[in-house]
Amino acid sequence: MLFEILTTSLMGGIALKAFSKHRGLSSNDSGKIQRIMSLSGLNVKDGKDTLTTQLVKKKKHEWGWEYRYRIPLGRSFSDYEAKLKVFEDGLNNRKKNITFNDLRQLDINKDLLLQLQKLWKTKLTEKKEIELAFDGLLIVRVYDKPLAKEVPFVQGDAWKVPVGLIRALNTFKFHDFEMVPHLVLGGATRYGKSNFINAMITSLVQGVPDHVNFYLIDLKGGVELCDYENIKQTISIAYEAHEALHTLQMAYDKMRDIQRDLKRLGKKNVQQAGIKERYFVVIDEVGELNASEAVTRDEKILKQECQTIMSQIARLGAGLGFRLVVATQYPVGDVIPRQVKQNADAKLCFRVQSGVASRVVLDAEGAESLPMVKGRAIYQTADKREILQTPLITPQIIHDTIQPHIIEKGERVEGSAITERREHTVTFEEV
Repeated sequence: MLFEILTTSLMGGIALKAFSKHRGLSSNDSGKIQRIMSLSGLNVKDGKDTLTTQLVKKKKHEWGWEYRYRIPLGRSFSDYEAKLKVFEDGLNNRKKNITFNDLRQLDINKDLLLQLQKLWKTKLTEKKEIELAFDGLLIVRVYDKPLAKEVPFVQGDAWKVPVGLIRALNTFKFHDFEMVPHLVLGGATRYGKSNFINAMITSLVQGVPDHVNFYLIDLKGGVELCDYENIKQTISIAYEAHEALHTLQMAYDKMRDIQRDLKRLGKKNVQQAGIKERYFVVIDEVGELNASEAVTRDEKILKQECQTIMSQIARLGAGLGFRLVVATQYPVGDVIPRQVKQNADAKLCFRVQSGVASRVVLDAEGAESLPMVKGRAIYQTADKREILQTPLITPQIIHDTIQPHIIEKGERVEGSAITERREHTVTFEEV
């Protein structure tokens, strides 16, 4: 009886405090954000006046709060991006409030004291995450709970492949290669680029096994894409720079064949012609084809030829059914050919070491401020930029997907060639 009275009193007190905190939560956070802005030097002095960041609108969502601010003259969005960690650290401290929604999730038929202890421990260890955006106003999104650090692989739909889980909507984002044909990937090593490529290939093989074709270039010595060497969808695969040139040349020749067929049919693209086949040229570690880092003259010429073909595929390939996907862990300088980058309307960038590296991939800073979480990335299209958690694909899923499609060398039909590797040489066998 005494325990029930104490528990009821405790719950009533906590509920009352939580309700009052719940009603005033937005003003507390918005006020704290503006104070952080002031203390971190984002205000602007104009003579005797001080121009501040003004709150225009705030809105409650299931995931947290969104605040919109008018920034003062003399400040840019990049000034606020540079303070992202300052905002996060300022909003995260050991003083945590139990909200009314937290209490609603408790089960009154179970041990309430144990549930409260667990809830309090969770509150002390959880961390709010901040997202910044700009659309004429500064948008500050404060998430009550961090984005999941691991998301399981989900199946795509035909040419739509899973990119990742979006925190705000708690739904998956898909990249549609029919709408946006080319994709650039960047990020420091071990943060998720190769995992995404594997997930992309697996999704395509699962979704359109009879119409997808691959020209694969794995310049990490074959450790990432070798699983797909013997599947019927792979036309050619290369593991060295000189092999990459052969593979790219094969892709280019096929692209020209399709171009001539369309011209003969009087059609402008493969969609009009009803051609279902699509050809994916995937290059993992495009930095190895950077001509400026070549040691010998012959190596420089070879890599220049590779970059020329990549640029031609990027410019001409979209309407001919070719999709170009390039990835690099060294996003510096011209490591990504300019024509490729300009014709790729979608970028997926994982954490990088600096703002310079982020600008190479995204043309903007931000990827250097991503948390040190594998799979966390910025997905950017022509009109939108989102932070998401890319799905983790396991070797078992890859194995189960490709196993039914493994063929013996020489079995591939459709009048094209396959690539065989024998002691670092490439031979072409006409079928």
